[in-house]
Amino acid sequence: MRKIRTKLLLAFIFISLIPLVSIGWYALSNISNSLKSSITAKLNDKVHLISFEIEDFLKNVSNDLFYLRDSVTLRTLIGDVFSPSANDINTLRKNLEKDFLAFSKHKKIYHQVRFLDATGMEVVRVDRNQGESAIVAKDRLQNKKKRYYFADTAELNNGQLMISPLDLNRERGKVEQPLRPVIRYGTPVYDKSNQFKGIVLFNVMADKFLKLVREKNRGYEQLYFIDNKGYYYSHRNAKKEWGSQTDLNTGENFKTDFPGAAKQIISAQNPNTIILQDNLIASAPVFVDKKKYTLLGNVVEVVPATEVYRSVTTFRNVFLGISMVVFIATLFLAVVLAKSITDPIIYLTKTTEAMSKGELTSSVVVASKDETKLLAEAIERLRKSMVILLKRKQK
Repeated sequence: MRKIRTKLLLAFIFISLIPLVSIGWYALSNISNSLKSSITAKLNDKVHLISFEIEDFLKNVSNDLFYLRDSVTLRTLIGDVFSPSANDINTLRKNLEKDFLAFSKHKKIYHQVRFLDATGMEVVRVDRNQGESAIVAKDRLQNKKKRYYFADTAELNNGQLMISPLDLNRERGKVEQPLRPVIRYGTPVYDKSNQFKGIVLFNVMADKFLKLVREKNRGYEQLYFIDNKGYYYSHRNAKKEWGSQTDLNTGENFKTDFPGAAKQIISAQNPNTIILQDNLIASAPVFVDKKKYTLLGNVVEVVPATEVYRSVTTFRNVFLGISMVVFIATLFLAVVLAKSITDPIIYLTKTTEAMSKGELTSSVVVASKDETKLLAEAIERLRKSMVILLKRKQK
């Protein structure tokens, strides 16, 4: 009888366990994958949003540049309207200073608005510092002929645009203190005879959009903005920023910190999501031109996988806990059910064994209302018949 009970118990367990395991595994797998996909998509959306905000910040710079290039005051200064005399030049330069000053006050995103002549000498320059725009005095103007951005812009054809890398501003050859990250937009200026007259140049205050990255760098998230060589524009640890040779030359680089991800992330022109050791890394490229030809860098977020998939782990633990409770409850019910089936059989077996030895005094009664009750009633009739036969035989 113990074997029947064991068989019944195993049958009940397997009947309940197989669907539980199959359906549970399917549900756990699908829901976990859905949660992982959702979390990964959320990280991707975050870096994409920051990338979009930076691009959106810079989208009108080229229009502003061409607007000043084509302004009446600048065209008059270079002789497109009339041939100015030596006395006129100073007046025209002052008019251009006023236009540049009004422009700088209105836009508020340009550290420097400049017009440089064909020799690289600054003719008009307006600086914006601590929220105030001011014209730079003539005796403080500098020659920028040896700076890369002048040479690069001067080589362009009319209507073309130079966009520099994002780097630290230099004054008289030295990195400005406190650090001032800028990105330069320049375009050549040609007169109506197609003679090169100089360049219009903007220094865009990069802190305006680097702030977008810093504000979203919180908690366990590590949000970076890196250039095309992996050097940090923005890092939670400020000492790691501006590590290139043209800036602070510290050598701090994304490639050194995350060698396994560097190849896929640095200079990537498409979004990336990779799992590296215990981290999930999402990145999105940032372009500085409308046609998306010029890559500024990549916004990168590095998050510990344990934190990213915390909700997945929580769901898995809850699911396994519920499954264990269901299994224990099923096991308990299986034991009770198997016992309710086998106990009457065991009782009837013992009773018939006693009857075979002549024990006929005790009535055969079972409490169940199934076939075992019918069997008990049959055995009871048999017992009574045997009692009657024995009494007749004794007479």
